[in-house]
Amino acid sequence: MPTSLLNFKNEARSAILDLLWCQWITLGVSGHAASASDKAILDPEALLLASTTLARIDARLFDEILDWLQDQADWINLQRLARLHEEHTLGDASILSVIATRLARLPAHKKWKTIGKSSAGVSGSPAPFFPGEGHFGAADQDFLERGWLRGPVHYRGLSVAPRMDQPGNLLLKLRALFGRQSRAEVMAWLLAHEAGHPAEIARQTGYFRRSIQITLNELERSGHVRSLRKGREKHFSLRHDEWRFLATWKISQERAFPSWVPWAGIFRLLEQLNTLLNDERLIAASPELQAIEWRRHLDYASLGNSTLPAFFSLPVETRGDEAIMAHCDRFRQLFDHLGFGLNR
Repeated sequence: MPTSLLNFKNEARSAILDLLWCQWITLGVSGHAASASDKAILDPEALLLASTTLARIDARLFDEILDWLQDQADWINLQRLARLHEEHTLGDASILSVIATRLARLPAHKKWKTIGKSSAGVSGSPAPFFPGEGHFGAADQDFLERGWLRGPVHYRGLSVAPRMDQPGNLLLKLRALFGRQSRAEVMAWLLAHEAGHPAEIARQTGYFRRSIQITLNELERSGHVRSLRKGREKHFSLRHDEWRFLATWKISQERAFPSWVPWAGIFRLLEQLNTLLNDERLIAASPELQAIEWRRHLDYASLGNSTLPAFFSLPVETRGDEAIMAHCDRFRQLFDHLGFGLNR
C-alpha cells in the first residue's frame, strides 16, 4: 500500500472510532471520549447497524455496546432497525442476529427474537471477529454459530441510560414522550427543519411515505403542526418556539434544536470505505483499477438532499492516483464537517 494511502487508512480508522465512541458515550456507553456534537440528532438504529461492522475495529467498544444493550435496548425501534438495514444495506445481518439472539434471552427484550432468526448458521471455518487481534480462551458459542471466532463476552455493567440534557439524544427524548414509532422521528425532523413534505420526511427518517402521511395528518389535528399546500404537495411545519421547553440544554441564539443528519447514508459510506481500505487484493492493483473500484463502490449520492453541503454527494470525476487522493480528501472534509477530523 502506498504511504499516502496507508496514512489515510490510519486517519480514517481513528476518525471512525472517534465518531462511534462519541455517539455511543452520548447514549450512555461507558468510555472516556467526549460526547457527540450538540449540533446533530443521533440515530440509534443507524448507529447500531453500523457498529456491527465498524465497531469491530475496537473490541472494547463493541463489548461496551453489548453491555449498554443489556439494559437500554428498549430504546431501539426494531421495525425501523430492520427497514434501515434493508434499505441502506447497512450493517452485517449475521452479527445483528447474534446481538438479537443474546438480547432475546432477557425477559425485557423478548421482541428481539424476530431479528435473531434473520440469519441462519454458517458452515465452514469461522472467521476472526476482531481483525488483527488474537483469540484467547474458549470461543463464544453465539458468535461461533454465525461463523465468527471470538472469546466469551464479559459484561461490566458500567453503562447508563441516555441523558436527556444532551441535544444529540433529542430523538430518544421524543420516544419517551411519543413512543417508539414514526411520530417521534417526524417531530424530531420538523424541529430540525423549517418545513417539509411527507415524501421527503419519509425518505430521511426511514419510514414508508404512507405511514408518515398518516402521522402528519394526525399531528395536524392537534393544532401544533400546520400544513401549507404547494402545488400538489402539502408541506408541514411547526412553531419552534412552542417546543423550546424540550431543549433542556444551553440554547444558542440561532436555534434551539440540533440538525437532522443522514446518519444511515454516512455510516453506509464509511462501511464502503472501510471495505475498500481492507481489500488487500485491491490495494495491490494498479491506481487505475483502484480508482474504478472506489468510484463503483462509494455511494456519495446517498448523502444528497440532506443538511450536508451539496458537494459531498457529487461523484469524483478524476482517474488513477488523482482520483484516490480526491476520495481521501472528500472523506477528510466529511470527517471535519462532522467534527471528527485530525484538527478537532
